[in-house]
Amino acid sequence: MALELNKKETDKLLSAAGYSLSESNTFDLVIMFFLEKKIYDIYSVNQALDYFSQKPLAGVLE
Repeated sequence: MALELNKKETDKLLSAAGYSLSESNTFDLVIMFFLEKKIYDIYSVNQALDYFSQKPLAGVLE
């Protein structure tokens, strides 16, 4: 079962861990886009991050 969080819940979870998403950071904008579109496929996220010359999530692109 996948856990789906809305933006407010995601912000609260990240804040509890000492993190936040910035609307002026390319990496964060890519992550926000995929969260808003409810696309949770790490390969798709990493492809988009690579397109914008950002580091991938959880390691390298395959």
